[in-house]
Amino acid sequence: MQTRRFHRSARPAILAPGRPALAHHELAAFLESAVGALRDFGISSEHRIAAVLPNGPEAATAFLAITSCAAYAPLNPGYQLRDFEFYLADLKADALLIQAGDTSPAVRAAEALEIPVLRMETDHGWPAGLFRLEFNGRPGAPRAANGNAALLLHTSGTTSRPKLVPLTAGNLAASAQNISATLALGEADRCLNIMPLFHIHGLMAALLAAITSGGSVVCTGGVYATSFFDWLEEFAPTWYTAVPTMHQAILAKAAARKETARAAGLRFLRSCSAALAPHLLSRLEEAFQAPLIEAYGMTEAAHQMASNPLPPRVRKPGSVGPAGGPELAVMDESGNLLAPGEVGEVVIRGANVTPGYESNPEANRAAFTNGWFRTGDQGRLDEDGYLRLTGRLKELINRGGEKISPREIDETMLEHQAVRQAVTFAIPHAQLGEEVGVAVELHAGRKATEAELRRFAAARLPAFKAPKLVRLVDEIPKGPTGKLQRIGLAARLGIEPLDHAAARAEYVEPRDELERRLAAIWRDVLGAERVGAQDRFESLGGDSLLAVRVIVEANRSFGCELPFLRFLEEGTLAAMASELREASNGSAAKPGMIPVRPDGATRPVYCAPGHDGVLLGIRRLSGMLKESPMWAYQLPAGRSEARVPALGREMADLIERLQPEGPVSLLGVCFGGLVAYEAACELQSRGRAVEPLVMIDTLNPAWKRSAGSLAAAAAFLSMCRLRLKAHWRAVSSLDWKERRAYLAGRIAAFRESIEQKDNVYRGAQASYTPRRRFAGRAILFEMTGRRLSAPTLGWDSLLAGLAQPKRLPFDPSGSLSERTAPLVARELAQEFKFNGGSM
Repeated sequence: MQTRRFHRSARPAILAPGRPALAHHELAAFLESAVGALRDFGISSEHRIAAVLPNGPEAATAFLAITSCAAYAPLNPGYQLRDFEFYLADLKADALLIQAGDTSPAVRAAEALEIPVLRMETDHGWPAGLFRLEFNGRPGAPRAANGNAALLLHTSGTTSRPKLVPLTAGNLAASAQNISATLALGEADRCLNIMPLFHIHGLMAALLAAITSGGSVVCTGGVYATSFFDWLEEFAPTWYTAVPTMHQAILAKAAARKETARAAGLRFLRSCSAALAPHLLSRLEEAFQAPLIEAYGMTEAAHQMASNPLPPRVRKPGSVGPAGGPELAVMDESGNLLAPGEVGEVVIRGANVTPGYESNPEANRAAFTNGWFRTGDQGRLDEDGYLRLTGRLKELINRGGEKISPREIDETMLEHQAVRQAVTFAIPHAQLGEEVGVAVELHAGRKATEAELRRFAAARLPAFKAPKLVRLVDEIPKGPTGKLQRIGLAARLGIEPLDHAAARAEYVEPRDELERRLAAIWRDVLGAERVGAQDRFESLGGDSLLAVRVIVEANRSFGCELPFLRFLEEGTLAAMASELREASNGSAAKPGMIPVRPDGATRPVYCAPGHDGVLLGIRRLSGMLKESPMWAYQLPAGRSEARVPALGREMADLIERLQPEGPVSLLGVCFGGLVAYEAACELQSRGRAVEPLVMIDTLNPAWKRSAGSLAAAAAFLSMCRLRLKAHWRAVSSLDWKERRAYLAGRIAAFRESIEQKDNVYRGAQASYTPRRRFAGRAILFEMTGRRLSAPTLGWDSLLAGLAQPKRLPFDPSGSLSERTAPLVARELAQEFKFNGGSM
């Protein structure tokens, strides 16, 4: 970077609280002088200068000066002695720059490593950013071959030794230009910087992009939420950029300074470096009456990689926007670029991307593929080129083979009115590999228990994603730049592996005959040596398929219908026994509507589950249609003679109690599609509009009976073939022990849960003949190979408004499995959103 690139106008360049402003022409002259002094001291482009400086204008001008003539390596002033010893040694620093009078442990570390110290002197009467250097000794020959690096930063060391990222002058210039172009920055713009200037976000977005575009930057000491609003009034900035935790701190004070926030006249707000919750985005925009631009960046890209555009171009909440300078794509593990909609690893290439990690060939081989840099983030591009991140690959939680993105769980927890911040993390587990945990901060003055928050999440997430541990904390641990760090959080919070905790927990003997019989079922299904009354199902290695098997065995043994929902939420032997007692007394599973997701922006969707009453698929779908409230009809247990029309009328009655007027949206899965169809016809007969009726993998039983036994047998054989192929794919990568466990557990659970012959609703389905014609709009999903092949699954004469059926790939796990639910959600998202005005 050369000093001649900076503007030389009389307009302000650097401002700071309590200091005179430094104009652009004064900044250019000062940089020329500072570079000359550094060269007189013996600093060349091959030398590396580490800096430990407080946030403020001098940290800004030191960065601008040193990157013009050498390599600059800013370090966090909050580090301890051993941190400084590591970083200074790893950098092979030739000098250390500190503020005069600073007693930082960095000085002791430098002295121990025989690194000369430069001291910066300044005066509050001088214009912001001006300083004088005091030299103590001279640097020797460069300790490392610096190449053409201008900035040296380490990546976060949460999982391994931090990697050193060299960024060239060309990288920095390209990044500043990218940011400036995205935000349309000009001479009239002024950034209020609250980001640390030892972090790529603050250095590039807040400082360099602002200065090189001819604008100005207010260099503050950091994010002090109360002072922030005073700075708005004093400096009249046009924008600011921050990480979500800073935005949240500012928003907490915004209500008390509402007029100041709205009168500030900000052109835009910007968020980067971590995911911003959608509800936080909307509240910030409301508070400041300005658009918030969410971007995506990382150190290796000299910050910005993608960004939502400024209005009037489309901004997509939940997306980090299209490419913001470099080329951007999504790649699979083999190095193939993926089509829009497909999930893979986000990759980039361009002038702002680092040439590679220093002295780390192994990391470089892993990071670069065919010229593309692998970011380690998982995501997908839509048809418009907007990127939606789904998680950090190293942060994904692997729960018994289920890959879980923690961001979805974060956002779900943040929907609770008492939750201020939430971060989801992995907890080690011997049987499952990892379990889901969430650390939660509450708003001041709000109350919620850990059990309450677990139930809240369980009602909105698929069972395997629901956190098994919620830990309330006063403050969630953060990294030095304010990021919430998931990796290693369980250890930092003192949370031991769940299976270890269960092993040491006090064993409670089953207390009566019912609990002893139930414990025997658990031992048989789970292969556990002993099961106590307070043992949790998942802590003993249980998962959703094994849960279904336990429930089926319990229902057979005790002669009742045990509802699935509470067992998943409570998960203990005692809780299951309590449900069985209620069921045997006739008080369990009474018909009703279960709030799967009671709140949202559109009108509610009322769902009917399959014949087994299990809500896993509906929960999964609800987790993907976050704007749509969703209620599930609880099939009444214990009826010896169930009839589909009666169930439909019952569901219609319940819907009218919840929603006395307005159009209704209905959805049914398999057998539940028949119930939803009858409910739609009943509501239609009462003068209510139903729009739409969605039926997922629901075959007209009357059409099936008319097709004949040969066609039914052929369909059954075809489905068996598809099931066997799917199971073979699943076990082909396992060793013989894992295959045996898979066959004994998963296939047995699948057979028992799906092919029970005594289920009353199976009987109701087999004898049912639909007779009424539904006149409204209907959407039908057909799973290839799972049902008898039929035009519109036999519904063409009964659904007047039926669109072309939508095809789903076969999946033995069901019609709303991990594979198929996203396909259904994608089709329905626009459908429900389109009707959002009346929903």
